[in-house]
Amino acid sequence: MQQWLVRRGDTALGRLALQWFRRYFDASRNSGSAATLYMFLSIVPLLLAAMGLLHAAGTDTNAFAERLVDHNHLTGATANLVRESFGTVSDNALAATATAVVGFLIWGIGIGQIYQDVYAGAWRIEVRTLSDQARFTVWFFVLSGLLGVFIVFAGLLTDAGWGAVVPVWLVVSTGFWIWTPRYLLRGQIGVRPLLPGAILASLVIGGAIATSRFFLGPGLNSGGKHFGSFGVVVALLTWAFILATLSMVCAVFSPVWAEWHTSENPRR
Repeated sequence: MQQWLVRRGDTALGRLALQWFRRYFDASRNSGSAATLYMFLSIVPLLLAAMGLLHAAGTDTNAFAERLVDHNHLTGATANLVRESFGTVSDNALAATATAVVGFLIWGIGIGQIYQDVYAGAWRIEVRTLSDQARFTVWFFVLSGLLGVFIVFAGLLTDAGWGAVVPVWLVVSTGFWIWTPRYLLRGQIGVRPLLPGAILASLVIGGAIATSRFFLGPGLNSGGKHFGSFGVVVALLTWAFILATLSMVCAVFSPVWAEWHTSENPRR
């Protein structure tokens, strides 16, 4: 087995995979877990507060709950739990807003720092300064805003067909994953070197979201049936951790790709 791995590793793709694997663990240092927890405690309350305020302004938030139920094929107790959760938030917009403010102040700003550390470790540069707290705040609200827009318009785009969904997702997602490292690293990396990782993130995360109904829905139904709200939360945390980890795996791909491409040319 060891000899087989050595032979496979001594190829162009094998060297790329090994460099990618090593760079990810050097740069991330279990940051996926921290990012998942911080997002769950800051972005989720912010989105729920936005739903509550929209409901107070006359928007039908039950339609969003039904969209979640239909997309993930939720049934029984899990479907009822989703409907009741959004109904409760809608009736308590003020409490949800207060929770969102506290979540942002304690955990929200830290998400940008986590991603900055991952990108800086991947590109092996130093960027941290005290003024980056404002930069982290801007990045947090841009991320939250894009997530909110995606959630609201996902159903409308799906009704329009995949021909409308895929181009919009690729353009917006690729632009965001190019802007994120350039903004967090203070423009030290150009757009072209960041493009491979941004395209990969768009394809991988988009594919995971598009196929989520085949594994996320059954997980939510099973967790809700056996453990109630606790099971649903665990399933959602697992899903969020998968997406956060995928984003960081793709984040370290661009520098690895550049180094691999440069080192492989003399070999050829």
